[in-house]
Amino acid sequence: MFASLRLRLWLTYMLIISVVITIATAAVVLYLVRNPAIDRDELQRIRLVARLVVRRTPVFDEEFDPALPARLEQTARRVDDSLQARLAIYSPLGELLIDSRDGEAPPMPEFILLDRKLLFTAPVFRDSTGQVWLYTTAPMEGGNTLVVATPRPKRSVWNLFREEFIRPFLRALVLAFILSLLMAVWMARWISAPLQRLAGAASSISTSDFHAIPPEGPAEVQEVARAFNQMGERLQAGQRSQRDFIANVSHDLKTPLTSIQGYAQAILDGASDSSTAARVIYDEAGRMHRVVVDLLDLARLDAGTLNLDQAPVDLVGLLRGVTQKFTLQAERAQIDVKLEISWKNAGEPLMLLGDADRLSQVFSNLLDNALKFTTPCGEVQLRLSQADGWIQVEVMDSGPGIPEGELERVFERFYQVDKSRSGGDRRSVGLGLAIAREIIQAHGGTIRASNREPGGNGCSMTVRLPLSPPDGKSTNQHPGTTSPRSGS
Repeated sequence: MFASLRLRLWLTYMLIISVVITIATAAVVLYLVRNPAIDRDELQRIRLVARLVVRRTPVFDEEFDPALPARLEQTARRVDDSLQARLAIYSPLGELLIDSRDGEAPPMPEFILLDRKLLFTAPVFRDSTGQVWLYTTAPMEGGNTLVVATPRPKRSVWNLFREEFIRPFLRALVLAFILSLLMAVWMARWISAPLQRLAGAASSISTSDFHAIPPEGPAEVQEVARAFNQMGERLQAGQRSQRDFIANVSHDLKTPLTSIQGYAQAILDGASDSSTAARVIYDEAGRMHRVVVDLLDLARLDAGTLNLDQAPVDLVGLLRGVTQKFTLQAERAQIDVKLEISWKNAGEPLMLLGDADRLSQVFSNLLDNALKFTTPCGEVQLRLSQADGWIQVEVMDSGPGIPEGELERVFERFYQVDKSRSGGDRRSVGLGLAIAREIIQAHGGTIRASNREPGGNGCSMTVRLPLSPPDGKSTNQHPGTTSPRSGS
């Protein structure tokens, strides 16, 4: 029940409107119960009666004669009957002289009480039966005081409501309800429509048909939409990487398996020299082994279980060893490899704290890539420098470079730029640079790719690593752990 967000919003809005209307109705009813308007009308009437009596009835202004009270009472009763107002006259000492309803109504209170009520409270008094009276006073000649009183009027609240408020109130209620209903529907659609589009886009992800949705609606819904778009883009990138991975791994495993199967069959048929076939089978098995090792390394980096054996490393000696390892490959490709050390103590070791094997893996991968994509008679240069507590290693080649739009993607998993830097047998599964970045980040450093020339000729891979503290202890990474991934 009430499973729809739109229905819940609509009902919530209508509940709020109902509460507001109920409070407003209660306020109107309370106003009518207290009836201040009717009291004011009656007070105004008896004040007019008081002025009329003082001005038009001279008998009351004559000096009071105790021997002739009947005449004054008779006059007071006539005025009472004609104007529907109780008249009472008090002497300067506060003694009640005349009461037009003497014997017909409870006695009037003492004048001192009436006088105090006018000074401090509302002009009402309650008689001995509990009846509430409205009254006013007026001074008379001779020092007497005229008091004009009338019972507080009683009218049915329902009659008042029906006569004065029912029609405009019902009209306003109907109009408010219609406007509230329209606004509730609009507000429910305004809030739920972006969420419905979000639900539709989420459903389309399962069919690989993701489309970014425009951030619309309330600020919170817009934030959800932006987060969803980011998630969708990451998911699409992951799906692309997965497709690339399947295609690349299939190629990198199928090719050596085909060679192994073919030479094994040739050995069985006696149609191939066994030593040649064994060498091919060994080389292709090694190629498959490298692919599997790369996948395992990446999985361990993701899980944070790849151990880094932190120890002082002489980076100068490490780079010299890596360069020496690729000397034969460079000579065969007719490529000149140079190592340039640019720091003030070039003849001394440059120490940092790290895993020598993993760092050698990174620089071997960068140098291998540089040799693969450098044409014969080209040049590959390694440049080592140090400044501001950082070590910088640049691996530069004279190959075709990387398209500007793909420089940020070369470190993505399974991503390759073979379409622009054609590879043939140089094709790989596309994990080397992704693993290199993970290892460098685990050492607290950074790696980036750039082109040496604006036109895209020549590629440069720049690695920055923090120098180890003087005492040889790392402040960035503890041995045996890796830093969390910052993205791929």
